[in-house]
Amino acid sequence: VGSAISVALVAHKTGFKPLHLTSAPTKAVVNATPIRTTVTYTVASRGNPSTDIAGFKTELAQILNDPRGWRSDGIAFKEVSSGAPMTIYLATADTLPSFSSHCSSNWSCRAGPNVVINQARWEDATTTWNAQSITTLTGYRHMVVNHEVGHWLGLGHSYCAAPGSKAPLMMQQSKGLNGCLPNPWPLESEKNPPRFR
Repeated sequence: VGSAISVALVAHKTGFKPLHLTSAPTKAVVNATPIRTTVTYTVASRGNPSTDIAGFKTELAQILNDPRGWRSDGIAFKEVSSGAPMTIYLATADTLPSFSSHCSSNWSCRAGPNVVINQARWEDATTTWNAQSITTLTGYRHMVVNHEVGHWLGLGHSYCAAPGSKAPLMMQQSKGLNGCLPNPWPLESEKNPPRFR
């Protein structure tokens, strides 16, 4: 998205000159889903995390505007310096309970206007996630950001519908998959969240 694409072709056959062709670039690729609302957010930290905050901000913006995520539901995200309805924190594990009594030092959470990403989970995912042969740390980061933002959007937790199916994004995949396949993206059934209906 946002890039122009061209195709290069190189063909070789004995006795012939090599053929090199490059197509004209396309127009910039756009999202298939038009923007229906833009959510502004600020980024902050708590507890002096060792993770590079500039790198965190860059990856966060990519996750939030990935066309497979909430952007596929027409929701765009834009970082601003102040005055946003949502603040996304990168916080050390020991500071999570300071956001809310329901925030545990073991997990990430959403507390009021705050989406809180546990630095320990950001850096290492979870034992359950890492036990899957098809998962990656990048996938976990996509899942945990999209999941906690999903709570901010008004969605509660979901559960595995059938073993072997994709886990709902709003399932607590950090804790277990109950036979579902790991999934960092909202399912069609999770789109049109309460905050923007």
